[in-house]
Amino acid sequence: MNYLKTYLPYLFGNKEGKSYVFPQDLDWDNLNFEESLMMYSLNDDIDSFINTLDITSLLPSQIFHLFSYKKQLDHYFFTNLTSFYPEEYELFLKAKKGEVLKHDDVQEILNYKNHELSMFAIFREGRHKPGKIFVKDSYNRFVHNLNGSVWSIPILGVSGRGLPFNHSNGTTPCGVFTVDSVMPEANQHAEFGKFRRLIVNFISQSEGEEKIKQMLPTSHYKKSWWQQCVVARELGRSLLRIHGTGTINKNPFTPHFPMIPSSGCLTTTETHLMGLVQINHQRNLLDTLMKAQNLPVTYENESKIHGVLYVIDFDGTYQTLEFKS
Repeated sequence: MNYLKTYLPYLFGNKEGKSYVFPQDLDWDNLNFEESLMMYSLNDDIDSFINTLDITSLLPSQIFHLFSYKKQLDHYFFTNLTSFYPEEYELFLKAKKGEVLKHDDVQEILNYKNHELSMFAIFREGRHKPGKIFVKDSYNRFVHNLNGSVWSIPILGVSGRGLPFNHSNGTTPCGVFTVDSVMPEANQHAEFGKFRRLIVNFISQSEGEEKIKQMLPTSHYKKSWWQQCVVARELGRSLLRIHGTGTINKNPFTPHFPMIPSSGCLTTTETHLMGLVQINHQRNLLDTLMKAQNLPVTYENESKIHGVLYVIDFDGTYQTLEFKS
């Protein structure tokens, strides 16, 4: 059983007011570190778990998970933790700041020539409503529609569990990622839709922050917005995807209607509206990426999609941005 997926929302998420049932047959020895922090905290016994830790030999993922539980930890322990790992704590605080970029900052990223197929998932602050994803080819040319307008589709990057980026199943972190092919098959249609999902990877620790900086204008090197992807990687988050969904949002009063939040991925729209309009944005995205790489639009060529993904929170309006080649 995935205890984290089941119980963490009651501690940090969007289910306030609902009680939880603490599992009586919990196998404490088989919990991972994040699940242990959560379950001991829910059991009001987190100190007994903390007392088993050697603060001098923690793994990077354990350090950052402990930072996430600051409110539940003993003050003396947390002070020692931050004193022992000051650089990690500084990085964590930068990432948690959640820097929302202004117009000129976003425009700099859009204009930057990285010589890679690039995707820009740009969200308004708070992520309550869908953002937009734009595509630029390796020659720095944005994809446009036949009428000359810039190509884009809606995209959602919010956690259905109401969790922040520094928890499993949390909101998609901001930052720079690679998109590396698609899943072998389009399965689990209800959750992921009927088209193959794109694989989103963190830039590896071995390549370091220098690799990320290669994808950014120099003016962004010291900014904090992209540090979220570094912390999320260190926390051990994985399995990020861009996918559709076969689930239908039947509530038109939700701010993201007709889209569906995920467990940390970016989601596109696959739905029927009133039985009349069919939306297949995931199919559209796959086709657009293949065309941007000068690949014939075929099932086989979906696996050849490779590029860079920027996930950005923006405080302006899309109409003010320029998408020039």
